[in-house]
Formats: sequence, structure tokens, C-alpha cells
Amino acid sequence: MSTQETREGSFPPPTNLIWAENLYEAIFNTCVAEGFAPVPRQAVLEALAPALGRNEAKRVTERRRGSRFLRHTAYHIEQAGTDGALLVLKVELHGAGTLPWVINDRTRSAWLHPSAENQERLEELVDQQRLVASWGVGVQRAKASLRALASTATPAEKDAAVASVKTAEEELARAQEGLEACEQALGRRRPLPVVQAVTEDGAPLAALTTQEVRAEVAAEVQRYAVEMLRRRARQRPYDLAESLVQEGQRESTVVVLQRTPVIDPDGSRRYVWRGQQATGANRADARLETFGVSAQQLLTGVPQAVLRLPGEEENRRMVVRGLGEILRRISALLNAEYAKPDRDPEGRAQRAVRIAQVPARVVVGAKQPERLEESLRQLNVHEHLRGQLDYEDMDRSLGLWSTLVKAYQAAGRLGELLAREVAQGRITAGELHEDAIADALVGARALDALEVLLPPGDEVSPMTLRDVAIRCATVMLFPPVPPRPKNLAPGARMPTGRYWPVVRAALQEASWSQENGTRAKRRTQIWAAVVAQHFLRPGPLAAAEGLFGKTEVQFGVRPDARSLASLLTACRQGDAAAWETLVRRHLVPGMISGAEPFITPNEGSFKAADRKGVRRAPSNAVQSLVNAYTAPPQGVTRELLVAFAEEILHAPDAGFGVPGEAPGTFWAPDPLGNPREGVLADKEWFDNLFPLTSFPKGKRQKPPANDATGTEGDGSGGDTAELQEEVPETPLARMTRLRAELGFAVTSSTVSAAAVAEEIARLLAIVQDAVRAREDAGGEKEPADVRALYVEDFNNIKAEAAKIAPLLDAATVAVMSL
Repeated sequence: MSTQETREGSFPPPTNLIWAENLYEAIFNTCVAEGFAPVPRQAVLEALAPALGRNEAKRVTERRRGSRFLRHTAYHIEQAGTDGALLVLKVELHGAGTLPWVINDRTRSAWLHPSAENQERLEELVDQQRLVASWGVGVQRAKASLRALASTATPAEKDAAVASVKTAEEELARAQEGLEACEQALGRRRPLPVVQAVTEDGAPLAALTTQEVRAEVAAEVQRYAVEMLRRRARQRPYDLAESLVQEGQRESTVVVLQRTPVIDPDGSRRYVWRGQQATGANRADARLETFGVSAQQLLTGVPQAVLRLPGEEENRRMVVRGLGEILRRISALLNAEYAKPDRDPEGRAQRAVRIAQVPARVVVGAKQPERLEESLRQLNVHEHLRGQLDYEDMDRSLGLWSTLVKAYQAAGRLGELLAREVAQGRITAGELHEDAIADALVGARALDALEVLLPPGDEVSPMTLRDVAIRCATVMLFPPVPPRPKNLAPGARMPTGRYWPVVRAALQEASWSQENGTRAKRRTQIWAAVVAQHFLRPGPLAAAEGLFGKTEVQFGVRPDARSLASLLTACRQGDAAAWETLVRRHLVPGMISGAEPFITPNEGSFKAADRKGVRRAPSNAVQSLVNAYTAPPQGVTRELLVAFAEEILHAPDAGFGVPGEAPGTFWAPDPLGNPREGVLADKEWFDNLFPLTSFPKGKRQKPPANDATGTEGDGSGGDTAELQEEVPETPLARMTRLRAELGFAVTSSTVSAAAVAEEIARLLAIVQDAVRAREDAGGEKEPADVRALYVEDFNNIKAEAAKIAPLLDAATVAVMSL
């Protein structure tokens, strides 16, 4: 940062170091006085102060009681009285001083969950991009060498030059094929970066930080974010950049200071502090475009050739990294250009003069810094949901989903609902890390936070984590509602339980009694958008139309307690109810968003003549697959159905597919459940095997009257009181409840025991195959100590299995007295 201000001009120079320190002192003292955690010192010195407009640091501070404070008119508190309250500084910033924030609600559907696997794929893609760029330069150089050959060059020299061009073009083509494979592996999206509050000396502060990444990766993420923003902005009925050029920026946008730890190509590590536009990201991008720099350059470094000062020697290897130096050079160049009497009316200085300084509200304090990202995300969601720029259906639905998750948190119902309905009471709400789970559900964190909700029998894997996330979304959008009490007087208010009022308020729906299909369609659309985000190739929202009806909206959807492994085992054993649950609640998402979708919108124009299969309603495709278990069409067996289900569940995570097809595709199973090579499992195959079916559109069965949530209060009617002690359960009520749970426990234990037997049989098969393979290869036996360890492990398994029979004997004796 320069300590000497440049000469006066329309474009402001960076604030000098003395006033930067004074500003930090004022911010720190004001935050302490107001009870807020302040921003870090480096955030003010490296991101805020350099970007301030002329004399802004002096204007917003004052001396009181021998110390510096912010003037009362220079700041205010957003979301006052809440845990997400923010102290924001009202200032004018340099027009090129901030970046579009990557975490933008309007482009939410364009991002992947930030899992470790997706981050590795991004690293590979960036490496491949560099390789493509390198060979692109190589091709140009080879062609230039060929053109530079003199007419007197020998045939051997000409042949060598032609061969060099051909070799470079072939290498470029190979690199481009590799890049295309990397793009397919990411579904042509990018993982959303994880941000959290900066921590200093163990205390969180009012600024954000990302995880450490290579500088090239950070630049690619920023570039992609801007690309997605511009794609959405095409819906705007006017040119935003031209509007800013002609009228300037009138709206005051919200800026958060964020740290990006990066690793440079030489291996050195550094912290990049920048102001990020939490709102007004499109305006930030349009301003940078007008100033002639890109967002990724402002983040990781601007080539010196772009900002070369008069008289300075050009250095193609030099990059300007510090924000203060970048803005100093921009202002110096544009002030010099603007001072010319004969300046170009379409030049950068003339076009940028109205946005040389722009109003902003910079977050400098937070009541709870741990919730800073969530508070900013909700500001962004609210601005877009209530804004005038059209929202794409997918992003609007994800914005509503984010609002709903926050509503559950604010009502204190999120952990309670998930512990009761998804975890089936195995854990208590207090054992859940609600903030981490909420972030995972809205896509701001990896799904690892949902591990605690996995049903017993499911191993931790991308497949099972995705499945439990879908269970959470389903029960949160269609929460259980107790059935209508038999003694409820006509016209009396229906007790809707503890969760339905949360959904109604968040989605701004009519009362429970007003049954209509619009509500079901809207919630189904949100469900489809949320579920689609767990797949590399999200299917269209219309493909889920009709999968949830009025009954699911009014009475909710209760997840099955069984794990995926248990459901598959039950399906193999002939449980038709388990098959229907597996199809409707677990397979449908993958059938919509797979590499080869089996369920598509009921629209004739979808993909026009290239559409595979027949036109059919999504609900018809689901029903035909459900019916195939009890009334199988010709060529359909239980083994085929189970094999198809397993492929659907595993396909999104497969890094390979049918040769020549996208990853995640697979061969169609035969009646024995084995893959039929040469027959691709696609919609055409699916529609031929499971043809259109007809079924009555009767009312779906409502929940039984003895629903466990039937005693819950309305939550929206009547006063309630919380006693100091729990109301004891009467012996009669306890007996009734336990008898109802007994049948389910027996069924669940039977399925679990069958699953264990199946796993042991698989273990035996693996051991026997390994022995045969050793004998065929003529290899030596494993060392004796290794075999002894295996025997010890098997004995431990036998010891655990031996505990089952005595427990069952005791249960058999006890049940005779039931």
C-alpha cells in the first residue's frame, strides 16, 4: 500500500497506512462498545483501507475519550436483536476494490457439494487446463516456425517443421480430450468453496476465510463464479454495465472481508484479503469489466502489462498482487487519461468516472461470527427472492430451501425433527451439530456432517450420505402431521403438530385446511431442486412432477427406518412394501439425475426428436417399476430388479461407465441380474421393459390414527406452557406404545439378521475365491502370522454371533407373557 497519496483526480488513491491503522482502532473500539466481535486487523489494512474512497477513513472516524471510534452516523446494525446481527460500516469504496462473492444464491444450482472427491477432481481439471494452454502455445509457436521458413529451406527442414506442427496438434487434441473427461467427471460444475469465520488466538472474528488451495484453483473458482453470474444476468432486460456507466451505482451493497490462503507456483504460501460483494455481485463484475480487469486477476494478481505505468519497462513475468498497489495503478492510469482534454469519450476513464466510488455497507462486526456466512447468505437469499430480476426455477427453489432450513433452526426444530424422523430416535436432538448439518443440507459444507444420521447397517460412503441427505430433505419439506382426532369438533382448528407451521411460515402458504395441488407442486419442485444438487448431472425439475401429492403435503412423509442394505435384502426376500419404499424414496432421484435418465418430464418437446423412450408422466414410470415387483412384465425377475436398483444407487459415484458413454452409465441387467454387454440401460430400454401402466388416481392412504406424533401440540394455536418436570407416561399409554413398536422391531431384526447372514456368505465366497486364485497361480501361502490374525478376526465374529441365540431364547420366553 502506498503511504503517499497520488495527486488529486476523479479516481481515489489507496488510504495511507497511518489512517488505515486509525480506522482499525475505531472499528475495534466501536465493536467492543457495541458487543460485537470485530474484523481482523489485517482485513482492514489489506482489504478495506486500500479500497476506501478519498478521505473516507477520516470521515467515518472521530476521537472520544482519548480513543478513536466510528461516528454514530457511519455505521448501523443489520438484523438487530438476533444472533445473526451484523455491524456494518457505511462508506464509499473504489469501484474496482471488491470482488463478486462466489457464494451467490442466484447461481446456487451451478455448484457441487464441497466433498474431498470433488476437490480432487477440480485439482485435476486445473492441471489439465494448464496442459491445454501450454500445448496451445506450442501449436502457435510450431506454426510460426513453419511460416518463418525461408523459401530456400531444404525439404528436410520443411518436413521437420510440418512434423513439429502435427505433433503439437496431436498433443493438444489429447490434452483437450483429457480436459473434456475432467469436465464430465465434475458434471461441468465446480465444488463450492467452504468458508468459515477467521479465528485468531482461538476467538472467531467478523471475517471469512476459505480453505487453502493452489492459486490456480482459486482463480478458476472465481472465474467460474463470474461465468455463472453472467449466464444468469442474461435474463436482465437491460445492460447492467452500460447502466452503471451512464448513471453510476445508487444502491448500497453489502461487502464482507474474506481471506483466501493460496499456494503460489513456487510453493510459497500467502493470504489474499479482498472485499467480497455478498450482495450486488453482478454490479461488482460489471464494474471490474469497465475498469478493464477480471475478478480472478484482482484475486490472485494482475499482469503488469495490464497496469503498466508511463515510463515503466514492460515485464511479462511480473504480476501485481497487493490490492493497494493494484488500485494505485488503476487510479493513476485513469486519472492521467481523464485529465487529457482530448480523451476518448469511449475510453476506460470516461466510462468508469461515474463508478470511481460506489456506496457500500462493509461488515466490520458480528454478534456471533460463527454464523457470519449464514447471515450473509440469508441477506443474499432475501434480496433475490424479493428482487425484480427473474429467478431461474432451480435457483429460486434452492433459495426457498435455504430459507426453510434457517426457519427450522430459528424455531429450534431442526435437530428434533431429524433425530425423531430420520434417526428414528436412536439419538437425541442435543447430540446433533445443528449448524454443521444445516450447512451440509444447503450445500455449504460436505455431507460428512450427516454421518450421525445414517441408519445402522449403512457404511459411510458418498452413496449413503447422499441418501440420508435426501431423507432429510423429504421429511423437512413434507413433515409428519398428526391425523385428525376423532373427537375434534366440526370447524375446530386442526392440530398440525410441531413442524408443519414452520414450513407454512417459511414458504408463505395458506392454512392447512385449504387443500390444493399448487402447494404440492411447489414443494415437489423444491424437493427436486434440493435432490438434484447431490448429483453431477441434475435433472430438470419437471421430471419430479406428480411424485408428491396433496396427501404427502397434508400428512407428511415418514422415512423408513431401514438402511439401504436392509431394504435391498428385504427386496431379495420378497418384501413388496420394501421394494415400493426403495423405488419411491431412494431410486427416483438417481433415475431423474443419472447419466442416462430413466424418468423425464412429460413434455413432447423435451430434446425433440433425440428424446429416448416414450412420453410418459414421471409418476407413471415410477408406478410401472413398483408394479413390476408383484406383477412382473415378460423378462422381468426379482434378480433383475434388485440388480437395477443397485446400479442406480451406485452409478452417480462410479468413475467409469459403458465404453464410449459418460461415467455412471451401465449395461442393462439380464433376468439373472448379470450385465448384458452391448445393451445400454437407458430410457428406451426402461420403457420397453416397464411399459406404460394404468392405475386409478384414488386418494392415497392417510396415516393411521395412532401416529406417534398425534399427541403433539398445534404450534400455531392456543397458549402453551413448559413444565419444570416431564409429564410421566401412564402405564396404559406405555403398554400401547411398546406393543405398536414391537412388530416393527421384530421385522427390522429379521431383516438385519438376514443381512448379516448375507454378509457372512459373501465373506466365505471371497475367502474361497482367494484360495482358488492362489492355487491357480501357484503362489505361496500367506505368512502364518497373517493367517493367524484372520483366524482371530473370524473368532471374534463368531463370538459376537454367539450372543444372538441366548438373547433370542430370552425374548422367546418373555414374549409368552406379553
